[in-house]
Amino acid sequence: MIFVKNLKSVSNQEWSTTEKYPGVRWKFLIDADFTESSGLSLGYAEIAPGGDLILHYHSPAEIYVITDGTGTLNKSGELEEIKKGDVVYIAKNAKHALKNNGKETLKFYWIFPTDCFSEVEYFY
Repeated sequence: MIFVKNLKSVSNQEWSTTEKYPGVRWKFLIDADFTESSGLSLGYAEIAPGGDLILHYHSPAEIYVITDGTGTLNKSGELEEIKKGDVVYIAKNAKHALKNNGKETLKFYWIFPTDCFSEVEYFY
């Protein structure tokens, strides 16, 4: 099976948010809970200026593809600035956080080697 999705095709999907992550919102693009897919899941997230994806970890590895903005990636206490065009690999069980210290919205795709995001258990 092959299919194509883009942000416009999920424009009718509500943004997801949680109080745990102030200023962060996301949508699911490739996810078995919403699409006929398996093996990989992909979502799109935005972090508003000052927003924070707090320190956490999970058992599957993850990839971020930064499409706009800048931010600070916390890698288990080691800070690194990231920007548009960067690709970030996060090993399984690696503690990480992402904060938007910039003036523009930080936008990125995330990829998990799971059928769907709901399979990923976050630990803090």
